[in-house]
Amino acid sequence: MTATVAADMRDRLVEAAAAITCEAGWSAVTMSKVAARAGVSRQTVYNELGSKPALGQAMVLRELERFLAVVAAELDSHDDLVEAIRSAAEKILVMAAENPLLHAVLASAHSGSGDGSANGDLLPFLTTDAAPLIGAATAVIADRVPSRYPDLGLTVRELGVAIDAIVRLVLSHVMQPDADPGATSDDLAWIVARVLGRG
Repeated sequence: MTATVAADMRDRLVEAAAAITCEAGWSAVTMSKVAARAGVSRQTVYNELGSKPALGQAMVLRELERFLAVVAAELDSHDDLVEAIRSAAEKILVMAAENPLLHAVLASAHSGSGDGSANGDLLPFLTTDAAPLIGAATAVIADRVPSRYPDLGLTVRELGVAIDAIVRLVLSHVMQPDADPGATSDDLAWIVARVLGRG
């Protein structure tokens, strides 16, 4: 199996799992159901993804890619970093509020196995096991900020701390949203402006 074919197969399996999760919840997802939905054998699902927790993490990270594409576009299209982050945060919060898979992830905490494990609960991928998610998000920002905004006046370490903090703040608002994404984004932009010495 070529790398491209393997990637396509993985995408099909993750898409099938996401569809089942949105329709019936994460607790309804089994490797057999994913296999049937994708039109492959159950062994293929195990070969490609290994376990249900691995499938859950792959599903969350795939959804994250859609959010990070928005962040990248905002950073690439604004000349001012504060405005870029404000705009990106608002779009992310609006997307999150309308995202059925995210709603299913949050609901999984109440319908899982009850033991707090990733096998019955997707929520740890956004909380206690969120390191891959946070790492991917910070990498997208860190890859762009130094070249797009070279005159921030921050050391490499300071910039890393600032990026990590803003990613965690946005994630916390995704998990527990306020009523007004615009107001929340304005508040986040104010924090960024203060860090940059503009407020």
